[in-house]
Amino acid sequence: MKQKIFPKTALFSVSDKTGLVPFASFLEKNGTKIIASGGTASLLKQNGIKVKEVSSITKFPEIFGGRVKTLSPQISGGILGRRDADKKEAKKNKILWIDMVVCNLYPFSSVSKDPKSSLEDKIENIDIGGPTMIRAAAKNYKWVTVVVDTKDFSLIKRGLLSGGVSEKLRFSLAKKAFGHCADYDAKIFDVLSKKSSEKKSVLRYGENPHQSAFVVSSDGGSRGLPQAEKIQGKELSYNNYLDGDAALLCLGEFKKEPACVIVKHNSPCGVGVGKDVESAYESALAVDSLSAFGGVVALNKRCTTSLAKKINKIFFEIIIAPSFDKGALSVFSNKKNLRILKLSGYTPSPFSVKTISGGSLGQENDTSSLKTNKLTFPTKKKPTNSQVSSLLLAWKVVKHTKSNAIVVAKNNKIISISGGQTSRVDATNIAFEKTNIPKGCVVASDAFFPFKDSIKSMARFGVSAIVQPGGSIRDKEVIESCNKNKISMAFTGYRVFKH
Repeated sequence: MKQKIFPKTALFSVSDKTGLVPFASFLEKNGTKIIASGGTASLLKQNGIKVKEVSSITKFPEIFGGRVKTLSPQISGGILGRRDADKKEAKKNKILWIDMVVCNLYPFSSVSKDPKSSLEDKIENIDIGGPTMIRAAAKNYKWVTVVVDTKDFSLIKRGLLSGGVSEKLRFSLAKKAFGHCADYDAKIFDVLSKKSSEKKSVLRYGENPHQSAFVVSSDGGSRGLPQAEKIQGKELSYNNYLDGDAALLCLGEFKKEPACVIVKHNSPCGVGVGKDVESAYESALAVDSLSAFGGVVALNKRCTTSLAKKINKIFFEIIIAPSFDKGALSVFSNKKNLRILKLSGYTPSPFSVKTISGGSLGQENDTSSLKTNKLTFPTKKKPTNSQVSSLLLAWKVVKHTKSNAIVVAKNNKIISISGGQTSRVDATNIAFEKTNIPKGCVVASDAFFPFKDSIKSMARFGVSAIVQPGGSIRDKEVIESCNKNKISMAFTGYRVFKH
């Protein structure tokens, strides 16, 4: 049914009345009967437009201060009814077809922005009947035109002057209507959530002592450091929150095996997995014990007393674990400033938001997970199963390391981590020069190699396999360099930048 429709009956119920009178007048002059609610009807009548009030259709007055007026089978039926299949039933129940719905919603957003508005003011500006009519009209776009934006009046006029509103335009307006309602509900959720479940706490200072800072914790959605139980130690600083969250994000890559992540300056400097959490910590510390000094330790298993004794030998800012032995807490109590945080059920936020001058940036958090069957192998030599396992481990870590990033691993152990460099060559050189690199290691790179120079550097250290996104215009040169040096390579097909 792709025909143009000229509305015989239009229903108006608007908060924003911009351009309302000229548009309604145009419809009336062209034979459309007008139905309107409350203040909308009053305005149209004042301007000489013949209007039927909604109550004359519903046979019921507006009640509860206008809270209930359009919620009626006569209104919903008139909008939702299918003009072919429901024709007999509509006649039986005396349902009047409504061919156009012009509706925008109570000004919840503008009211909520007013610092003087109370919670009650906000609640009273949540529209109920409006979204119902809009959604009904949008759902039934094959027969009904829905208008939620006064800027579309001129567009619809042009359509009507050419014989009616086309199905293509009705469908476009329907999509816009659903978006209008979704945005409205999102604003309500956001405002009420902040009102009822967020708590703002002032921190001692920000990244540096001359910067003020705060943290906002929420009772719903994600669960992280703001919800952790602080068992002992000083209050968390701005940098503590950043480093702790970075540690938890990386730790989240390991769902079953005992794991430990050590973070310094918002990037992992040590990551380890093992048969138990103690061996995982030892592996993590071995990656870079120098950088670990003053860092954050995050564990995904219970912290034992014996592990606490090992951790206590080094200066750390924070220890995070889902639980602690009593003996472990006794060990840690000797360091009064050491922050001990108990956090179970960590749930990362699905989005991250950063403010910038003049606005803000938002993105989905990187929840990608690399599987063996998603890898492609462009080199002549293919990696062994053991090498692939180490490559996947290295990829999990490089995903959480500041770009440019290089991670070296062997036999399912992280050997070296290098990140935050402005060139991939520097990242590569640092990764291989900061520690003793055994031959046969594998390497993960968070983005493609633009040149073959890094491959030459790796070859000197006896690297056996590399995992990287691929996609460089010089991939062929890089692959040829790997073949020449008998290095196997795997492509992921996507990068994992972290700025």
